[in-house]
Amino acid sequence: MSFGTLENFSYQQNKELRSWYWYDWANQSFALTVSTILAPALISRYYDLATGGGSNLGGVVITGDSFYAIVLGFSMMFVAITSPVLGAIADRVPIKKKIIWVYTIIGIIFTALMGLTPHLGEDSNFKYLALFFIMGQIGFSGANTIYYAFMPYLSDKENMDHVSSWGYAYGFIGGSLILILHLIVLEFAENNNWALSFVFVSTSLWWLIFGLPFFKNTPEPKIQNEVAYESIADAVKNGFLEVVNSFKEIKKYKQLAIFLLAYLLFYDGINTIGGLAAAFAESVLRLSQQMNFVLILLVNIIAIPMSIVGGKLAMKFGTKRVLGWALGVYLFAATVAIGFAPLELNDDYERYDFQYQYNEQENQYELDTLYDRGVKGWVSKSGEGDEKFRDAFMIYLIDGQIEGIRWQNSDIERNIISVDEGMRLVTAMENMTDHRFSFYFMGGILNSQKSVGDKHPTIIEGGMLDFWPNFLRDNVWKPLNFGVNLQWVLLGTMVGMVMGTAGAQARSLFSMLVPKTKTAEFFGFFGFMGKAAAVFGPFIYALTASSLDSRVGLMSILLVIVLGWILFPFINIEEGIRVAKQVDEGTGTVEE
Repeated sequence: MSFGTLENFSYQQNKELRSWYWYDWANQSFALTVSTILAPALISRYYDLATGGGSNLGGVVITGDSFYAIVLGFSMMFVAITSPVLGAIADRVPIKKKIIWVYTIIGIIFTALMGLTPHLGEDSNFKYLALFFIMGQIGFSGANTIYYAFMPYLSDKENMDHVSSWGYAYGFIGGSLILILHLIVLEFAENNNWALSFVFVSTSLWWLIFGLPFFKNTPEPKIQNEVAYESIADAVKNGFLEVVNSFKEIKKYKQLAIFLLAYLLFYDGINTIGGLAAAFAESVLRLSQQMNFVLILLVNIIAIPMSIVGGKLAMKFGTKRVLGWALGVYLFAATVAIGFAPLELNDDYERYDFQYQYNEQENQYELDTLYDRGVKGWVSKSGEGDEKFRDAFMIYLIDGQIEGIRWQNSDIERNIISVDEGMRLVTAMENMTDHRFSFYFMGGILNSQKSVGDKHPTIIEGGMLDFWPNFLRDNVWKPLNFGVNLQWVLLGTMVGMVMGTAGAQARSLFSMLVPKTKTAEFFGFFGFMGKAAAVFGPFIYALTASSLDSRVGLMSILLVIVLGWILFPFINIEEGIRVAKQVDEGTGTVEE
């Protein structure tokens, strides 16, 4: 047995199965590079840059991570609403592959269009990136919903853990390979904007090229009771009635209903935390773009073998039990993540936002910025949040200020200041700390002069849960010298151990409980629950994070996972399988 094939399958059957795996390989380029890393970080960064760290709407501060949470929620609404109806139609008409193809093309086109946004202005790039991402996410998520419905036709229930786990493994391998390429390009590219454009376009091509074997080799599932609809409107109407009828008959599927509710809750947490991790890293921890790539790459590398191990453990100990174990580890990892905190800056020169190095030969100070973003890459041009900072410091950072306009796009950043200007800047630093940035002077008469704004990420105070990151910083991170980079690596290690297992076993468990004759419809429900989670979870986060803070936002999502976990003991797998089999055999009313 190799690369996910089954020993008792013919060559043709294994070819069809591997081609199904390849679509996981293909679309993970979007799931990992775009949806998990770039879109959250860039939308959050662009929004913070445009607004100056956030905008105040009716007393509620919307920061970059909160804004992205809202975007993520809206991106799922269309799929959540349409998935069950499309699934019901696909159970009566052989169009599953056509639906996947349409969604795939939508996703590919708008992913490529995201490559334009780094070249747009500060006032518009976050808006267009958010719009294109919503459409790309619709394409990705909509295709996946129907794609999952192929599983019961590719194998019997006894091998479902194997098939689901290997599908995830293919996805992690494909996603990891292109992640490595993208990390190399972004690390060594001289122009970051063009590098980002390359990443978005190459993601689209990867999705298209490696997705083709599925459309070519994996057959359209046979439909027992095919229906010939007179029109699209008739198909939609009947699909809707099928969904309504399934809801009315939900008492037949008690175990499936309990699992779906549990899935709605725990997947809410997993999907939301995973989707917002990069935005949280950007807005709260101020991590570099490269570290988000490292995190996801680490998760994938660990998840590849662990997905296979999880499948074997499920076959030995039971799918439900292994899924419960995975969720337990995930809960622990998320609890630790709430306590992530940057170490105090102290004299760690390279961690300051604005770093002035004394040039003894020229008797002047030369400016470097954190992650080489430049002044314009950190400070908002006109956003309200940075207004006080601009008024106090921009004379030292930008040439060509014009009254009424903070700066023009053509104005030059001041990379050099005289010693006298440096002394005046130090005085200004002492008198104004109501901002989100930090300064440090290295060498010369101003050596070790520094200032940290009251809103800088290293200042953790006033929040409901701030005791936790401060406790971990004082008792764990600081004694171990674990900065946010190492904390991020720790998170990746823990999540990688269970991410593939959790997703694969959830998908496998659902397949066991679904009647084969209603696969697309019920996987539509499965997709609906997943997308409903992806709608509600981000909105819950956005509400709590904007009204309280980001750590409370994460805690609210963590509690939702716990609620889903609590439902696991009430799921009777054997009874659920019996009901599904009885429905497939057409034995009529199912008694629970």
